[in-house]
Amino acid sequence: MKKSDNKDRLDEALKICEIHFERMRYATQKVKKYFPLNEEKYHALNDDDLSYLDQIIFRFSKLQDSMGARLFPSLLEILGEDIDGKPFIDLLTKLEQLRLLENHKQWLILRETRNLVTHEYPFFTPEIIEGLNLLMEQILVLEKIWNRIRFFLKERFV
Repeated sequence: MKKSDNKDRLDEALKICEIHFERMRYATQKVKKYFPLNEEKYHALNDDDLSYLDQIIFRFSKLQDSMGARLFPSLLEILGEDIDGKPFIDLLTKLEQLRLLENHKQWLILRETRNLVTHEYPFFTPEIIEGLNLLMEQILVLEKIWNRIRFFLKERFV
């Protein structure tokens, strides 16, 4: 594959991730006043607030998926890493070695959080609240990783 193809894939992955990040951040700003969430605050949420929470869940999931499936492989390829046939954990370990992830286990926790909040259990309010509070904490972790990668790429390729 040509280097320009790798750069195009990386640029596309960055654009997609940026959209998810910006929309997640926007929605987060709209509901951050309710966090940490408790039952009283949760039941006081109006339809707009609930739709922002849905958007946060969706965009967090899409950003985390896009970074893992598109951005990380594109980034490693453009750095000349051979990623063909390597398990995802090896990609995470390489990103950790490059200091783009503080710890590869962070990413696994982000994935667990995504899985937790994407399953709807409408009658289990305490679990929903716990998941949303965890999500808001993990957004900060995902944002830190996203910003670290953007800075790295800007310094390295722009």
